[in-house]
Order: sequence, then structure tokens, then C-alpha cells
Amino acid sequence: MVTSGNRRCWLLHIGRLGLAPAFLLACVRDPLPSSCPELAAGDLVVTEIRGSQAGSYRQWIEIYNASDVDVAVTGLRITLTQFDGVGSQTFVVRDEALELAAGAYLVLGSGDPAALDYIDYDYSADLPGDLYPGATLELTSCRTVVDTLIYNLPAEGTLALDGAAEPDATANDDSKAGWCVDDRASEGPQTQIGIRGTPGGANPPCP
Repeated sequence: MVTSGNRRCWLLHIGRLGLAPAFLLACVRDPLPSSCPELAAGDLVVTEIRGSQAGSYRQWIEIYNASDVDVAVTGLRITLTQFDGVGSQTFVVRDEALELAAGAYLVLGSGDPAALDYIDYDYSADLPGDLYPGATLELTSCRTVVDTLIYNLPAEGTLALDGAAEPDATANDDSKAGWCVDDRASEGPQTQIGIRGTPGGANPPCP
């Protein structure tokens, strides 16, 4: 058995084709969690999104815990809907050990957290393609809409909620106001090409 992200895969021997043995790789997704965190609207806030662009940094969605309690995030659901309503992407956090402390940030990204220290949860098994460049994002838990954001991603850099104030779910509803593009190069040695943004940490104030 091979574990890959949120999938468990088995290499199955299915006999012989010609003179060589034949194998089949069968993968099964982990079941959806039966529980979800009990949250109120505004308890979690989307604070940063990075889309597809040149460089080796992966895509991600960053979430801030604005509540005063730690949150076990398994069962949290993120849905992205294109503006024309035709396309929709959804993934559910399946990691039952993942917890978001009060006042801390969670990074949901398209990469293995064991290899990428800026990602806390890998959603690529559910979202194998790129994030929509423009969409409505809805963060829900136990059918409660916790946060909603209308966004348009920049061609380069990270879309970041203004860090001049503590993240607030009423101030982040539309990326046209209260957001800016963080396109600064990283400080210190660069271990990735084109590092920009602050995944897992507070955003800088917008210019």
C-alpha cells in the first residue's frame, strides 16, 4: 500500500500480459469526515490567496482563526464558484489531527506539507488543477457560512488582505477593497523561485 496525500493506493497483480506480469494501481480516497467544527459566521477569515503563476511556489488559501478558541478543522469545506456559475471547485479538510489555534493561520495548499513547510494541508487530491483566477469563495462548516470572498487573482504575487488591522470577515468580502497584491521578493535566502506572500503569518499593511 502507498499513502499519497488523501489517497491510499494498492499495486494489484492482475496476471500476465504476454511474458511480463501485469499490475494495476488502484487508489481509494479517504472517506469524508463525519464531523465538522461548530463555528459562527466570522470565526474564520480568508486572508491570502496565491494562484497559478511562474516560479516554484505552490498555490494556497490562507485562513485566520479570529475566534478565541482553538479549532479542529476537519470537516471544513471550501467551495470556489466561477462568476458565470458554470464552474465550481470544492474540497473538504480531511486531516483529523489538524488544529488551528486561536489567532493563528492555516495554509491549505497544493503540495505535500512534509516537503513544503509553508503548507499545512494538501488539497490537491480534491483540486488537481489550478485555483480559479476569479471566483466567489465560500467557507462553510456544519452548513454554516463562516466567510465569503469575491476575489480576482493577480498575474504575479499573492492577493493579501490588508495587514494594517486584525483580519475581520466583514472587511474581506471583496478583493477590490481592503486587499492588495504582495509582490515583494522574500527576505533572506530563497529556497524557492519567486517567493512572495506570507503564508502562515500576518500580512504586511497594504501600501
